[in-house]
Amino acid sequence: MAEEQKVTRIRKGELARQRILTSALRLFGSQGYEETTMRDIAAEAGYSPGLTYRYFTGKEELVMMLYQRLAEELDSYARSLPPVSLAERFYATATKLLELMAPHRETLAALFGTALNPRSKVGVLSASTADIRQKSRGMYLAIIEGATDAPRVSQRQDLATVLYGVHLAMVFFWLIDQSAGTQRTQQLLAFLRDLLKLLQPLLWLPVVSQVLVRLVRIIGPLLGADEPLLQPDTQKKEGIDL
Repeated sequence: MAEEQKVTRIRKGELARQRILTSALRLFGSQGYEETTMRDIAAEAGYSPGLTYRYFTGKEELVMMLYQRLAEELDSYARSLPPVSLAERFYATATKLLELMAPHRETLAALFGTALNPRSKVGVLSASTADIRQKSRGMYLAIIEGATDAPRVSQRQDLATVLYGVHLAMVFFWLIDQSAGTQRTQQLLAFLRDLLKLLQPLLWLPVVSQVLVRLVRIIGPLLGADEPLLQPDTQKKEGIDL
């Protein structure tokens, strides 16, 4: 009997957390992130502020849960992809990302300004989201390693960082894309796939390899390239000085 009560409490708690999260995301999208308070979220969910704070310390935690869920679902999908070309694996992953984000577009758009602020607790490049960046870069490393045309090992971590940068840029483009059915984003995604097909064979050229290293030295620190990826056995990049 005690065990059944414990299970019931856990289920009620999970349902309450989901209800609060759903209410918060709806309010963020309809009235803005900064304008929404925890009291508003509690009222929308039908709970007292005290109970709401029992499950979430603040609205930042609610946003982080959304980020984490999207990252985990995309990571799970990407790691299940078949061993085809890197361009196709990237395209499939990016397409899935847009699919996962679509139900939350208004919410993510409301978070746009805050997400770009590296000092914000929910900034995509802030210290608070370091583990998500690590997971995302690790995901792209897995995408590269599972490709039938994967580049040499010494280039893979750098390429994972660049693809993650493209990932973020595509998300920002999608959020501001006002074309019907976000057709411009779909066109951009197809363009990126075709561009990757063209550029990838050139990675074997020393000059292109050096350009890749130089690019990662510039953008890498912003994307968490100094954070260890989830595949610690992967070799580090070659030390090429420019």
